[in-house]
Amino acid sequence: MRARWLTDKYISLMLLVFPLWTGLEGYTSITRSKFLFFSLASAAYLLAAAACCLFGRVRPPRPGAAQWLAVAFMAAACLSAAASPYGSAVILGASRYDGLVTLLLYGGIFLAVSAFGEWKKYYVYLLAISSGLCSLVALLQLGGLNPLRLYPEGVNYYDSGLLYTGEFLGTIGNTNLLAAFYCLCIPLFAGHALTHRGRERWLLLPAALCAGVLIASRVASGLVALAAAAVILIPYYVNYIHRRRRLTLAVSAAMAALCALALAALYFYPGGSGTLWELSQVLHGRVDDSFGSSRVMIWRECLRLFSEAPLLGGGPDTLALRTELGFTRFVEETGVTLSTHVDNAHCEILNYLVNLGILGLAPYLGLCYVNLKRMFTARSGAAAALGGAFGCYLVQSLFGLGLCLVVPLVWIYIGLICSRQEEKICKTAPSPPIS
Repeated sequence: MRARWLTDKYISLMLLVFPLWTGLEGYTSITRSKFLFFSLASAAYLLAAAACCLFGRVRPPRPGAAQWLAVAFMAAACLSAAASPYGSAVILGASRYDGLVTLLLYGGIFLAVSAFGEWKKYYVYLLAISSGLCSLVALLQLGGLNPLRLYPEGVNYYDSGLLYTGEFLGTIGNTNLLAAFYCLCIPLFAGHALTHRGRERWLLLPAALCAGVLIASRVASGLVALAAAAVILIPYYVNYIHRRRRLTLAVSAAMAALCALALAALYFYPGGSGTLWELSQVLHGRVDDSFGSSRVMIWRECLRLFSEAPLLGGGPDTLALRTELGFTRFVEETGVTLSTHVDNAHCEILNYLVNLGILGLAPYLGLCYVNLKRMFTARSGAAAALGGAFGCYLVQSLFGLGLCLVVPLVWIYIGLICSRQEEKICKTAPSPPIS
């Protein structure tokens, strides 16, 4: 079927080329460049797939619960845009290309991939290549170099906070988004290697490379997400591979003990600043607006804005138009005052809530539930590995930006998890006995 062929080529393009695409102007316009790549490629794919169904007389599979949730998400985005007082700004978005066009493409990607997509082993190889090359670029940048001239002339990674705001690495851009990308890669590589064994163990190499860059970049959201994923996924894969209840319970108990020790260490952490100290203060019941690089202050502002339009929000990507919250910092070394304006909730779920309201967030959360449930009931290594990576991404997204530089891959992931082929595997594959 040509629709399946098109879907395969689209997924391959997005896994191999999209993460590496930076445009011609480096980090100064990387969001616009990736948006154009994603939107043009996705629109062309969806139109071609629709043409195949129309002229090839191919009927898409009957939609299930996941597909109806995606349709509800798209409908809520349309209603939110129609009700928004910001007019045409909602079409592309006021600041981050996260407007109605992007949201409808997300839903369209899911519907098409879940209808015509099928997991292929070489998808993980393509992602290993793109993430590996991205990591090599990041390592050179961490060494003070400027490969691909992504930074402006005379600027490098270590000028962050001195000459410019934010931190940028690799071919993804913002380090928070790079961490989100790695959260989609590392558990997928590790899960695929564990569930397939043998020659697939080489995938632990790109997983280690990505993890090394993530650690070096010191993005707390990514590190927390990987730690949480390890706590959940290690017992899961022990059970998936060995199917021995006693072994699974023993491993689960060991992970629970490690978590208890980690929480105790955090509670008595003696430091006076930094992420660990902030977590320690939270455990003591003390929360300051400055915690999480001022995320607490941003979240409180977003909740205030949500109360103004709880049902449909302010409209897709309109947060920047609804708040005057910003931050400034005088840099003594350069004599320059750096300033930023809040245009993102720095929490993907909260971002949907403030922009799309309850009607937009509810179907998205429903989709998350369906996909995580599919992971824990999976009888194929693909769904298990993809679901683990998606779960890791969700943890990171609680502190992340959730932009079109990475999110299209998320909708491809969940489309593959909910694909008709995976449903057939779950229904027909026998469940191994647990001893």
